[in-house]
Amino acid sequence: MSIATQCKFFGHIITVEKALAIRDAAPPKERMSLIFECIKCGNLVRPYNAGDRCAAHFVHLSRNPQCQITDPPKNY
Repeated sequence: MSIATQCKFFGHIITVEKALAIRDAAPPKERMSLIFECIKCGNLVRPYNAGDRCAAHFVHLSRNPQCQITDPPKNY
């Protein structure tokens, strides 16, 4: 399994960096309505910034155990 670094946005495959730029450029009230789709299963995903323990990536809004792309583990 791999961590998602690309998604579909209006039928185009974009990087997580591009998705973050699109999200950040959108007015705050419209950010939740942006539709980013998983490139493997088509379910909705949300972009996340890089942190101390993980590179920038997408996470499924609703977990999908059948998807080949997994959400990164939470190391708390």
